[in-house]
Amino acid sequence: MKRKLIIFSMSLGLFLSSCDKMVEVEPKNSVSATVALGTISGFESLLNSAYVRFIAFTYYGRDFTLLPDVMSDNLYTELSVANGRYIAQNSNQINSHMNLWTNSYLIINEVNTILDNIDKLSDPKVNQIKAEAYALRALAYFDLARVYGYEPVNVATAGGGFDKSVPLRLKSTAVVADAAQAQRATVTEVYKSIESDLRSAIALFGSGATASRFRFNKGAAYGLLGKVYLYSGRWAEAVTELDNAMSTTNTGARLAAAGTYVAAFKASPNTESLLEFVISPTAQLSGVVGGNDSMYSYTHPNGYNAISTFGGQTSSDELFALFNAGDDRLNMFFKYGGTSASPAPLFNWVDKYSAALGVYTDNAKVIRFSDLLLMKAEALAEQTQYGAAATIVTQLRANRNATGVTVPIDINIKEFIQTERRRELFFEGHRWFDLKRRAVGISKPAKTGVATLLPTDFRLLAPIPNAEVLLGIQKNPGY
Repeated sequence: MKRKLIIFSMSLGLFLSSCDKMVEVEPKNSVSATVALGTISGFESLLNSAYVRFIAFTYYGRDFTLLPDVMSDNLYTELSVANGRYIAQNSNQINSHMNLWTNSYLIINEVNTILDNIDKLSDPKVNQIKAEAYALRALAYFDLARVYGYEPVNVATAGGGFDKSVPLRLKSTAVVADAAQAQRATVTEVYKSIESDLRSAIALFGSGATASRFRFNKGAAYGLLGKVYLYSGRWAEAVTELDNAMSTTNTGARLAAAGTYVAAFKASPNTESLLEFVISPTAQLSGVVGGNDSMYSYTHPNGYNAISTFGGQTSSDELFALFNAGDDRLNMFFKYGGTSASPAPLFNWVDKYSAALGVYTDNAKVIRFSDLLLMKAEALAEQTQYGAAATIVTQLRANRNATGVTVPIDINIKEFIQTERRRELFFEGHRWFDLKRRAVGISKPAKTGVATLLPTDFRLLAPIPNAEVLLGIQKNPGY
């Protein structure tokens, strides 16, 4: 007898409490779901459930935001105060990696359920819900593809020809018997699916100029599409879509003015956010859980601002050394002793997650204006339009009060852009993927004692979960 697994709930608490039970019943790469949806409010609630999964601590709520810097060269895990957090990832130990698999496929199944069923309704909200569902599926697959596989631009080099990505599941799984095991699709197939979903979303979205930036919108969808093209080496198309994303027609986000970089991060939404995920204190950060697991707790020393933390994630010396005096971004750093009782030794801490919205509460910035600008500059430089690329970087630096440095207008602008990305986007989940997609190896802080990981090092890919391997999913090389 087929057992239906109902995962939909109007109650966020009930929804979250059901997750572990679902995983236990169905260990395949998509968890079965049948959702009794007869009204538009039911689909809205299911869509909200998908958003909630994105802010899990293993996803944008912490790990996917911080680990890309922990595992590369922007962040150093200070062993004396880290309380065991991220020590293995900071030294790139085998099997210590990002782990998005289960949560991402739960999201995918939820939005698949929406897309498979919502056209049965006639309601003016249908197109908006479908647009967000397509965009969320694209984001979940893009993140999965980057963690468990290579990018289109480096399959032949870093990947040595290994072109397997993740399984594509584009139909909802309603009952256990429907959850047939799907093998891994190729990198090309997954990126093609992501592009298709974003195109579908863009066609359905209304104007993004006044849309909420706490949910997917037209500008954010264009921005993600531009990023997908950048990862695919489709430089001219990347420029086009990044321009679309930054258009005032499609987003209300703008580059923060000089002197306001820090203030923008304390605002909700950030002045520059095309999309940021709201961290819910009620759902996620209440009691001891928030104190242990929030982005604030991980990146702030215990006792700072009289808040208890398990902080041990500090700026690497190499990152801190990149800034010149006067740069607004330098104001994100502060020095503080190893414990609240001792002023020494002093470490460089980062205040991007400052609890300005409430204790342990900071939104995750998913798509930000300055990231789009720097990706556009990179895409122009890859087309040898060095002067145009330099103009964009110069504009950004002026808005950061970062003067006194000559921006190259020749081929050297390529490396300058990557360094500028470090200065601009530290602790936001970009550095690992910027190094990985460019196949230049993963550099490490000197304090770790870990040598640069070669671009062919098998640890650049996360291990496929063992439960999936037992069910027949192909392992990543080296595991």
